[in-house]
Amino acid sequence: MTGQLLISALLLAAGLGAAATEPVVRVLNGSYEGLHLPSFQQDVFLGIPYAQDTGGINRFRVPQSLDETWKGIREAKIYGPACPDQVEADGHFGMGEDCLSINIVRPSGSSLNYGNDEEGKTQPKLPVLLWIHGGSYQVGTSGLPNYNLTFLVQRSVDLGLPVLAASINYRKGGWGNMYSREIQGSGNTNLALRDMRKALAWIQENIGAFGGDASSVTIWGESAGSFAVGQLLLTYGGRTDGLFHRSIQESGSAASAWYNGSDWYQPIYDKIVDQANCTQAIDTLKCLRTLDYETIFPLLNASTVVGPGWYPTVDGDVIPAYPTELLQQGRFAQVPHLYGTNSDEGTDNAPVGVVNTDADLYNYLLHDTGFGFPVSTIRRVMELYPDDPSQGIPLNTGAERFADKGYQYKRVAAIVGDVFYHAPRLDDARHYAKGAPTFVYRFNTRPIDGYNDIAYNGTAAGTGSGTGNMTIMLAPAYKGVAHFSEVAFVFANPGTVGPWPEYRALSAQMGQQWLRFARTGNPNGKGLPRWPRYNESEKGLNLVLQTQAQGGSYIEEDTYRIEGREYLTKWARRRHV
Repeated sequence: MTGQLLISALLLAAGLGAAATEPVVRVLNGSYEGLHLPSFQQDVFLGIPYAQDTGGINRFRVPQSLDETWKGIREAKIYGPACPDQVEADGHFGMGEDCLSINIVRPSGSSLNYGNDEEGKTQPKLPVLLWIHGGSYQVGTSGLPNYNLTFLVQRSVDLGLPVLAASINYRKGGWGNMYSREIQGSGNTNLALRDMRKALAWIQENIGAFGGDASSVTIWGESAGSFAVGQLLLTYGGRTDGLFHRSIQESGSAASAWYNGSDWYQPIYDKIVDQANCTQAIDTLKCLRTLDYETIFPLLNASTVVGPGWYPTVDGDVIPAYPTELLQQGRFAQVPHLYGTNSDEGTDNAPVGVVNTDADLYNYLLHDTGFGFPVSTIRRVMELYPDDPSQGIPLNTGAERFADKGYQYKRVAAIVGDVFYHAPRLDDARHYAKGAPTFVYRFNTRPIDGYNDIAYNGTAAGTGSGTGNMTIMLAPAYKGVAHFSEVAFVFANPGTVGPWPEYRALSAQMGQQWLRFARTGNPNGKGLPRWPRYNESEKGLNLVLQTQAQGGSYIEEDTYRIEGREYLTKWARRRHV
């Protein structure tokens, strides 16, 4: 199926259709024609380049500004190619080095005229909500169905809180985070983050043509996208350059990932150089740029299978110091923050079928995590996280051990979830709240897994009495409210939220809270549960987000597993963060 046919099929599957008259927008370089979606009363512009092709002489180089203009109109009707990675599904719309693109979804129709109204008065521009996809910094693309922005933009209009939503592709893995003495010496470090800033600069220059407000941009991401948001807050020691004005972090901190240096990356770089037959070159980096894409692609993938992969580095430039150091010094962007984690983050990182005894846990923490904790620290961590399944993760599963996943699976899930997510979030929130309004959540509703919304008639489907072509399952019990669980609720796609009224009500609540924050820096509003600022209590306050069937959303003090989280924060520097 061709790309154009594929995007048409996806739009039709979502109940969308392209109108005969398509929207045209002129940006600095030229004009683009997008798609009008009459079912949503939206215009979408897909796959617009925000920088030059990153192949050839631009490989492993900071993103280069677009250097061409044109007459006539170019189409922007299909998602751009994914930046290179090893996941076949990410290449649904193509994959390659000419991948730095942005997608834009805006409301349309007579109620939202851009430019001047009938009396010649300037109409207000729409706040911009920029999505940065996750994928451990190794995989992913903005064209995945989970990241369809149309439902959230529709909700914004229905609420009278219209926004313009956008999403981007950026370089990942070794393509975007290559590091070595050669990379450092050439000034081409942290390309993934530089790509994101280049996209934000494109927004500043061009988003007004789409009806967006360049002075009201919220950066928003989940998992590695949330790592990136945290890192963008720290870039150049907190210098925003007016590129963004609010931040939303879902499950991830600048201090979640590793910041390995040349001692880690140099052997990997040298291996790639050797495999590329560039060892004898005066400039090995220049030599790597001469390889064609098909030749270098397997070399980068083969070099990232061992260890955590390629992540941003402390280069003394984009990231001038460890994130924990920058936080302590107050060297981060003082903008409003909405930030949270899911109750059972650790089930996404916990080893399965490995940890059955105290000795297994000790050996895992000592040898298999990359934490670098000394023996005494590991013993103290094991004391703070005892072998008591009632205290483990998934939360509120009592004496159940999920022993087929490892007799101490819940124990290790609690530890790794706190190491990577809950402890960094605690530390971040305490620092963020000192300088700007900060709103923190804990998401606590187990998501749907495997749902088909075709011909559902509203009866008790999934219980045996429902009718229609439908299968509904909750995510596995041993996963609980795992990493990524909240994404469907925020994006508001009924096909991924699920059919149950309480699930859709929670999605509606969260969508409104996210949208209000994107417009005003405050998620509170009429009919919503009160969401306090984090520092309204010395212990910190979270809003627990859950369905009415679970008791509804409520405020909690940020004291869960507090002794363990504070201890892990104390030792975070040994993880090189």
